[in-house]
Amino acid sequence: MLKCGMRKPLALVLALPLVGIANAQLSAAPVDVTCDWSAQLTAARPDVSGSYQVPFKLRIERTSSGLRAALANGSDRIDFSSITQQGSEVSLRLDQYDATLSAHCSPGQPLCDALEGEYVRQKGSSLTRYKVAAHCERSTSASTQSARPVSQVAVASDWLFAFTDSTGKPASETNVPAHFIQAGNHIEGTIAPVSGDYGLLSGERSDEKAALETLSRFDGIHALRLDGHVVTPDRIEGMFYAAPGRVLNFVATRAPIITGFDEAEHLTSVENPAEPFRFHAKDASGATVTQDDPSIRGKVVILDIFGTWCPNCHDEAPVLQLLYAKYHSQGLEIMGLSYEYVDDPVRSQRLLQIYRHKYSIEFPLLLAGTTDSGQIATTLPQLRNFEAYPTTVFIDRHGRVRLIHAGFSGPATGRLQEVTQSFERTIVKLLNEK
Repeated sequence: MLKCGMRKPLALVLALPLVGIANAQLSAAPVDVTCDWSAQLTAARPDVSGSYQVPFKLRIERTSSGLRAALANGSDRIDFSSITQQGSEVSLRLDQYDATLSAHCSPGQPLCDALEGEYVRQKGSSLTRYKVAAHCERSTSASTQSARPVSQVAVASDWLFAFTDSTGKPASETNVPAHFIQAGNHIEGTIAPVSGDYGLLSGERSDEKAALETLSRFDGIHALRLDGHVVTPDRIEGMFYAAPGRVLNFVATRAPIITGFDEAEHLTSVENPAEPFRFHAKDASGATVTQDDPSIRGKVVILDIFGTWCPNCHDEAPVLQLLYAKYHSQGLEIMGLSYEYVDDPVRSQRLLQIYRHKYSIEFPLLLAGTTDSGQIATTLPQLRNFEAYPTTVFIDRHGRVRLIHAGFSGPATGRLQEVTQSFERTIVKLLNEK
């Protein structure tokens, strides 16, 4: 099964305001769980040996309308959909991933200083469970955080990562671009394979000799940890914990500025570009929509192959809505073809409506299938070498595929404007063709 941000066989500003969080439902005498929490998720799988910890930040605060909460990965924030509390128990929902973080603190204490619980989400046809522990930073003041000497090795640069497995065999992705920035001892950035970036990883250098001691990300889907150390100013070595049971060694070398989308635009293709592209999917009413639908006949069409479970798809959604609003009146149509974890139309349509509401999407979101192996080949048989969610297919007025862009470069890559402009140039070109 393909995963968002990964190819096949393979950022902390806690004072920012939070928005869009539902009111909390409080019990009669709840303990105080408001805090900037330093948390840790334990990623493990029962069928593989070993586990690893992913540090992240969790903020719970009280507003005039109740409690609200957010995950923080460096300067990147992810708001929880809602938070409810009953006594010493709290439950935080991420509706877009149909996921819940449930935790409790010791009862009988007016202030909660430690939380323990688990994070549960759907993954494929089963549930994934992670243990979560957190301690409150309420009593930690800035004066107690002694300043360490700033590393003399600047990692604010573009890098190329080469991954190998535990046996030294090269992984499927080589020369993977990455970009990091550094402010004092705080480092954040991302690794961006052609299939889509991993989102913003962040961390603090722990001693004056280490430039990438530990960077991490927990965003509701990804549970990532990168441990590295400087060998020379232009070489970093370490380990990348990409998922439970998937640990890779890496060597990163400093690289020139990386631009362009050559690989992303040549990875996936169609069998015969001269043939009209065919698809079929279900709308919210259960009706089948195909390439022959009157609403798109003779139009320039973007097919967005995505999933509501995919963080990179969430990065792309507002860009597609922006382009739709700008060019729809000139003949652009966009259709989202969703592939969800389970064959449950009711659940999938509910997640699609959450996704639509979150990004104010005006174009159709259709249910095309599941992420089960072979689904893309069955439902979109003209595609060759499909490797990534999202994959964006640009179709001309004659129904022919003119460009396929695999993956998406989100905000963490620093290339969001570049990819948006690239999409826009393609749209304008196709609209101007007679």
